[in-house]
This record gives sequence, C-alpha cells and structure tokens, in this order.
Amino acid sequence: MKRIFTIVALSVFTMMNLSAEEVTLWEGDYNVSWELPDGDAHKEWKELGQADFAAMEAGQKLYFYFNIAEGAEYHKYNFDNWSWQALPGHENEKAEEFSFTENTKVTFEVTQAIKDEIAANGFALHGHGFHVMKVTKEVSETEETINDIEATPLWAGDAKIDGWGEKSLVLTDESEGFSVFTEKLTTACNLYFLIENGSDGDFRIAGQWGEWAQTTFPSDGYNHLKAIDADCVVKVSLTQDFVTKAFVEKGGIAFWGNGGFNIKAIATTKETLLQTAGISSMHNSQFIMHNEVYDLQGRKITKPLKGLYILNGKKYNPSNL
Repeated sequence: MKRIFTIVALSVFTMMNLSAEEVTLWEGDYNVSWELPDGDAHKEWKELGQADFAAMEAGQKLYFYFNIAEGAEYHKYNFDNWSWQALPGHENEKAEEFSFTENTKVTFEVTQAIKDEIAANGFALHGHGFHVMKVTKEVSETEETINDIEATPLWAGDAKIDGWGEKSLVLTDESEGFSVFTEKLTTACNLYFLIENGSDGDFRIAGQWGEWAQTTFPSDGYNHLKAIDADCVVKVSLTQDFVTKAFVEKGGIAFWGNGGFNIKAIATTKETLLQTAGISSMHNSQFIMHNEVYDLQGRKITKPLKGLYILNGKKYNPSNL
C-alpha cells in the first residue's frame, strides 16, 4: 500500500544576486576518446540531455573545461548530436579549428538552431586526448532559481523500473493519492527520489499528455541516475510548464527507464526523503544490504542492533532511524 502525504506549496522562485558569473552544471573527471571501441562509455560525453537544453534560452553561454590527456598524440573536441553530426555553427571546416595543446576553457553558445537540433537529435561531445573536468553556464546578475518547497514526504512504496515502460511508476487521476500532487505541486519544484539498485540503469521522466515523450521534457533525454549521490538519492527539477501540464491540468507523469532499479520514496527535500515514515525499516534491512556497515572499531557488521555504527562514512544509530 502506498503512503501519500500532503504538502503546502511555497514560492520556489528566488531572485539571486550572484557574485560569480558561472554556475556549475556538471563536474567530474571524464576521459573522452573517439578512438575507443563502440560501446565504451568514454567514447563520447553525453551528461547534458535534451531537457537541460530545453530549459535554456537562445544565447545562453556554456563553458567547457578540458584538461589534456598526457601521452595522447592529439587533443581535439567536436560538439555533435547523437549521430555524430556537427551541431549548427560547429561544422569542422578547418582541421585545426577544434584542436588544442593545453588545458583550456571552451565557450559554447546555445543558439536557437542548436536548441532545435538537440531537441530533435540530442547532444554529444566527441573528441580525443582530453578530460572533461567541468561544465558551467553564464548567469546574469539576477537569475531565477528553483528552491525546495516545504519539506514534506510525497510517496513511499516499491516501484520497479525496467524495460523502458514495461515496468514504471505512472501517476494519473486513476492513481491512488494523485490528488495530493495536483493540489500541492502547482509551481516549479524539486523532487527527490530514493533509489535502490540504481548503480546501473537509466532513469527518465515524461508527461502523459498527448503522445508519450512529446512534452517539455522530450523523453527527458537526461539520465538522472548519472547524478545519483552516495545516499542513493536523485534530485530532479521540474519546470513550471511541466508542473502545470502534469499536475495543475492533471495530465499525469511517469517515471520510467531501464536497468531494473526501484523507486522507494519521493519527497520535496532530501532530508525529508531519508526521514520519511516507512523508510526507517528499509534502512535496517534492504537498504543496508547495499551499503557496507561497520562498528566503531572498523569491523564489518551484517545486522546492526544498538549503539553507534558507520554507514557511508558517517555515524548513525539504527535505533533512531
């Protein structure tokens, strides 16, 4: 039986006076080489999806930070679609145009033509001999940002996600408790998901109005599991347009993907997600099965009982969960 909880929606837009000129969209250390065999994860970089670009205005500037790969014979990048075709304005007319010999910062302006191409055919970064270290976006002195609404749990259960829709979590007027979403989710917001068995898989979101995936999140081309954190939590930001169509107009929403992972809970903040009623028992059984637990002497524990233990590098008391 799913448990549904009510929330009170607050204004989520805050006008920020930003001291920095850039906001980080992605950060890591991702080696890229088109010389790798097909199927290798590092043959291309696709960490920004269609939904990310759909939310950008034409004229938005992105900055890609590249570090050269030591020992590589050359260092070159291309901004392409999923079919390895150059994005508008990035056709490689000169062989040296997208080559570099030292760590560099590349400016990428998102034009309307690029937005249209990515919406239709996706975005991919190709090349050889470099590491993607960070991607940022240029911001104005004031910019609207989506804040968390009031900390409240929304849903708890055990929804299997697999087979690109064969197994998914779909919320519509016919779903138990969907009225809570339509009543309370009325503005752009962040949703937090507790994921089990999510190390490998693909997690996406779509609206159930008209044809599937023909929404403001076209197939939501971003794999949200790429952003799963050490606590098995995924954060997803929903735009005002998406919320209006999915909840205010009651069009419905689906959480789907591939890989056989489970959605265990949904909440409006991460802290609330981990404290949601019903999740405490999972922390003591199923959840801990996928995390290494130690006592304070560093000994691995199969089933913690009372006292302090170490889970994911942090102290916790199972009696308090």
